[in-house]
Amino acid sequence: MPAASSPPRILLVDDNADNLTLMQLFLCDAPYQVDVAANGREAVEKFAATAYDLVFMDLEMPVLDGYEASRAIRAMERRDGRTPVPILVLTAHALDEFRVRCDAAGCTDFLTKPVRKSAVLEAVARYLGEASPPCAPSAAVPADLGPDTELLRPLLPIFFATADATLETARQALASGDLETARRQGHKLKGSALSYGFEALGEAARELEQAGEEHDAAAARAALGRVAQRLGQARGAFA
Repeated sequence: MPAASSPPRILLVDDNADNLTLMQLFLCDAPYQVDVAANGREAVEKFAATAYDLVFMDLEMPVLDGYEASRAIRAMERRDGRTPVPILVLTAHALDEFRVRCDAAGCTDFLTKPVRKSAVLEAVARYLGEASPPCAPSAAVPADLGPDTELLRPLLPIFFATADATLETARQALASGDLETARRQGHKLKGSALSYGFEALGEAARELEQAGEEHDAAAARAALGRVAQRLGQARGAFA
């Protein structure tokens, strides 16, 4: 196994393309090498082949979720006698039960979306034992996208394209009675919408997630309508 590289190497694990792009943007000005994985299995394969200094792990992913991927990484470290690397969870789940599950899977820390650039850089610096890289202050701009407004503007086309695809997947799932898939799409959109500062859209997505969790098809359809409306409003505000 190759030794950990200098500058430090970070693995980003998320099935959401806009979340990966956002995290890459947050880290691009800092002295880190950044790789990405679109699901837990890909993350485990990359971890087996490369020495990483830190991992950002999403929880809800296809193929292999973040819990199982974290367990597999910890098992690999034990088997190979490797020093455990920090695994920092990035998720829209905020309840204590998810923190307990993350701890049981061997995760190091738990960051709740939405996360900001300053919080990401501070967490990386803390776990790598470095001084936090400075964050340039944002210009005085509308607060729709939160403190990272100008930083995020170039990513909005990616965000909206991904949100459209997520909405369509949820719509098809509800049409076939698949409430679990609809729930996952609501969760996925909630996290990214809040990270981009679209609070109304994030709340509508949370309602879709909750309706799917409660197996309430009527509530899910109503929430889906609100998601579509608020996605349109968010797009219109930045047209």
